Amino acid sequence: MRPFRVLFLLLGALLLQWFCAMYLSIGETTPQLLPVLTAAVAAVGGSVPGQLFGFAWGISLDTTSGHVFGANALALSVMAYLVGRLRRQMDVSGKASQAILAAGVALALPLAVGLVGLAFEHVFLWPGWKQFLAGPLYAALVAPKAFQVSTKALGGRP
Repeated sequence: MRPFRVLFLLLGALLLQWFCAMYLSIGETTPQLLPVLTAAVAAVGGSVPGQLFGFAWGISLDTTSGHVFGANALALSVMAYLVGRLRRQMDVSGKASQAILAAGVALALPLAVGLVGLAFEHVFLWPGWKQFLAGPLYAALVAPKAFQVSTKALGGRP
């Protein structure tokens, strides 16, 4: 791992997520890049880097949301752990498999955050059908670039 590339990935992804939320929202839906990048980091670098990035990006998502603080951080950390543990059994070198992994993560994350909300606030935190259905499409579109960027930053291979 190269420290400057890792720092650039961490901060650059936060700025890019903010830019997407502010200027690329289409019909009340926003591309969620941080979960896709977390899955890419976990698939390339393993569970520990994936969890560290997932926790940092999750905390940043939690600071801008109005629900249980730490829900996104917990969900992204658990998702990174699972992807990192299963990375030896998955072949994510192709763009199609990267898109499928990203779409699966984009489907699972709102459900995980909703369950955390159900456990702590007794309300299932639902992002809405538009975001739930459009999220996997956005994720599948940005997955190849996310894997390419995380591979360069971590110095590994998918």
